[in-house]
Amino acid sequence: MVEQKRDQDSDTIAAIATAPGLAGIGIVRLSGPEALRIAETLFQGERKPSGMKGFEAGYGWIKDGGEKLDEAILLVMRAPKSYTRQDVAEFQCHGGPVALRRVLEAVLRAGARLAEPGEFTKRAFLAGRIDLAQAEAVASLVFAQTSASARAALRGLSGELGNKIKIIRRELMNLLADLEAGLDFAEEEIEFVSRERVREHLERNLEQMTELCRRAQAGMILSEGVKLVIAGKPNVGKSTLMNALLERDRVIVTPHPGTTRDVVEELINLGGVPVRLSDTAGIRDDAEEIEKEGVAKSRKAIQEADLVLLMLDASEPISEYDRKLIEEIKGIKKLTLVNKIDLKKKLDLRELGDLTGDQILEISAKLGTGLDDLRKRIQEMIWKGELAGEDALVSSARQMEFLKQAQSQIDLALKALAQNLSEEFIAAELRKAIQALNQLSGEALTEEMLNLIFSKFCVGK
Repeated sequence: MVEQKRDQDSDTIAAIATAPGLAGIGIVRLSGPEALRIAETLFQGERKPSGMKGFEAGYGWIKDGGEKLDEAILLVMRAPKSYTRQDVAEFQCHGGPVALRRVLEAVLRAGARLAEPGEFTKRAFLAGRIDLAQAEAVASLVFAQTSASARAALRGLSGELGNKIKIIRRELMNLLADLEAGLDFAEEEIEFVSRERVREHLERNLEQMTELCRRAQAGMILSEGVKLVIAGKPNVGKSTLMNALLERDRVIVTPHPGTTRDVVEELINLGGVPVRLSDTAGIRDDAEEIEKEGVAKSRKAIQEADLVLLMLDASEPISEYDRKLIEEIKGIKKLTLVNKIDLKKKLDLRELGDLTGDQILEISAKLGTGLDDLRKRIQEMIWKGELAGEDALVSSARQMEFLKQAQSQIDLALKALAQNLSEEFIAAELRKAIQALNQLSGEALTEEMLNLIFSKFCVGK
């Protein structure tokens, strides 16, 4: 674990732990060796904080120099049975911003310092109460925008990801120890582990890592949102569809092609999952200079999409433009939509099906026909695991980077084994895989990286 035995880690920190704004209750939280002393200095009630056991509460007033600041409930949690494993005191005050600020200022004058973003959770991590994956799940739970992403964050908070990583890391370390022992006694021809057993271990670990990567990617979709991009030729009805799904007029709609000249993104909640819905500029080679930038952004958005809604016009035959776009998005998950079914149909659905290989949904974005079926199909793709699933594990881009790195190194170790290379090459790849897992779990993080991770948290958490 990161060595961070700095002087300031023994300071007593304080912050407002509830969201800004008007509320019935607001909390000022303290953590550190002076938390109870500071609470006793300010709190006047029938029970003194020094005489309260852990997980006890007392009613009274918060006073500063004889001035009453607020009526409050004081909660006391004694080390090591607290979130930070330090003494913790929480003033449950009235939730107005002025009242909370006055209490916080009094706490700071009494000897606490203002907590940095995420410092309470950072202390919980440094004290070994939670691992880094759990710490990041805390932030994901705070920022969860839907029930699905909240459930995924709770799975992370329970330690599921960290526990699975520990098991894989331990197996890799044991395997590496056997390989290195064999290398040390190579001249004596002592075999500590057979190549067949190495292959069995690596295949199992690779399968486990692949599954973790899948679930973590699904977790990123749930927390950050499914990237859903509407693509099609100009004037096919992309903006009309976006407005219909948003149930408000977000994008300008005209009968003239090329109205949308940039990627327009909005967030919607679809079946408990955040969806980042993007309307793109129609991709065409004869675009004006100002439109070309929008076309370039559209191509980039399509390539980065989790799901593309490919739109075609029912009132026109399949064009060369349509064929080029279908070819361009090959390999990207997509749904094929035939829009404007309220007009006379000229498009050959059988030909389109042969081109795309998809089930085709017929809609009228203008009239709303077929949009309920479209929403249902997107939700099915999410919950059946085609995009994300109920077994998703919350993850961050940082976690995904090291998960994929570890997966790649185990795969390379397997390939080295298959090519009958020396155990030295296999051991080298295993060291890199273990190092990636150490970075993931926080075993090998620098202080700078740790500060960067927790700087994205809320103050007070």
